[in-house]
Amino acid sequence: MFVGSLKEDCETLRNELDKIKFYRGTERRTGQFKNAKCNDRDGGSMLFGTTWKGFLKRDKETGEKIYRTKAEEKGLYLTKCRDLYPELAILLKEFADLHIKDFQWTQVQLNKNFQSPPHYDGANIGESYIVGLGDYTGGRLYLEQPSMFTDTPLIRKENIKNKPFKFNGSKHKHWTEDYTGTRYSVVFFNNNHSSRSD
Repeated sequence: MFVGSLKEDCETLRNELDKIKFYRGTERRTGQFKNAKCNDRDGGSMLFGTTWKGFLKRDKETGEKIYRTKAEEKGLYLTKCRDLYPELAILLKEFADLHIKDFQWTQVQLNKNFQSPPHYDGANIGESYIVGLGDYTGGRLYLEQPSMFTDTPLIRKENIKNKPFKFNGSKHKHWTEDYTGTRYSVVFFNNNHSSRSD
């Protein structure tokens, strides 16, 4: 599906993400993300991979517990997004193998028109790769970094549109710049409660 050209492959990935229905995952409806801007009623933020959380919710009519699908990895379950869109596993792995070579990841956060407020990625381990996709203006990744000369942190503004960028979100506060248009972001990362998602 991909041809090896970053620009063309970003367009292909965006076209594939256009085909799926986004929602706001539980972790994005609570805590530090509950006030995040979602600029589109069809937008959202979904975790693709595995999780240790087996219990999903209760059936509205019967009250019975609904459990996630068990993953092949012992003690883990598929996230709702991976359960709904299993074909994304191959797509995301192929894209990552071409454009973020030698980076091991276990999870992918998929965002559509979801503007993250300033936050740290508390459960992440090490560095992440993020890439922006779509027809949008603005939407840079803002990173807070310490200054060697003052107590005031520096704000790095990184254009991630069609450009994978490596950063450590567990060490550096980061957020999304205001933007117009349709913006996707895809974040490949590792955390404590998962294993590789392919």
